[in-house]
Amino acid sequence: MTLLPRGQKNKRRRRRSEMRLGKTYEQVTAREELPVLPVGRPRVRLGSKGASLLLAITLVSLVAYLFVSDSFYVHEAEISGNRLVSTEEICRSSGVEGYSVFFIDPQQVAKAVSSLPDVRDARVRVSLPNHLSVEVHERRAQVTWQTGNERYGVDDEGTILPLRDETETVIVIRDLDSTPRQPGEQVGLEIMAAIQKYGALLPHITEFDYSQQYGLSLENEFGWRIYLGNAEGAEAKVTIMETLAQQLASQGAQVEYIDVRFPGSPLYRLAGG
Repeated sequence: MTLLPRGQKNKRRRRRSEMRLGKTYEQVTAREELPVLPVGRPRVRLGSKGASLLLAITLVSLVAYLFVSDSFYVHEAEISGNRLVSTEEICRSSGVEGYSVFFIDPQQVAKAVSSLPDVRDARVRVSLPNHLSVEVHERRAQVTWQTGNERYGVDDEGTILPLRDETETVIVIRDLDSTPRQPGEQVGLEIMAAIQKYGALLPHITEFDYSQQYGLSLENEFGWRIYLGNAEGAEAKVTIMETLAQQLASQGAQVEYIDVRFPGSPLYRLAGG
């Protein structure tokens, strides 16, 4: 029985292969082991459907805020350009108070405001968050139209207007037919053209009469009725009227009327036939 030296009792004898290669199995195994990565939380990836759903929810929330929030509702409009029509009347006709700016159609509002008799046209602007501006262009009465005991204003387009206290016109037209009139109605561009023409040619005449049969007429300085008709050939008519009136007055004639509606063949009628 062979005795091992003290201190070498538990020392295993190396194999020949180990001695040749210079490595042990344990050393090779330790070197070939893969590194161990730290374990973290698993990543959650949203698919295309999940992302679309999230985007849809965001958009719906945004739209709901825009349409529900009181910050986007019109509570007061900015009115400009009005002198005859009150701001309250324009706001009332617009019908937008308490509406969201997203439900307001500027063209419809402009149309509603323009329907007022004294408003020629209107321009409407809407801006975020809740601003509404209305710029109006009012009608201006050029003449006063009298039917019976009622008086109206008439603008250059022949539109009947309410005659307000502050309205000032130079010319008064008396309607001999006594045709009932309402604000917003038309008296006709032909009539307005005749009024403007004779008003310029006869600035001393401030009152004319009108009838469908004779058109415009006036009473001259002698108290005679002068039938003018329409604006066609107005200059010639005025010249003939003045010439005939002076000739007849110099003869001491008593004239019932002078008719120059057809300047190529003027007529006059003496009082008593």
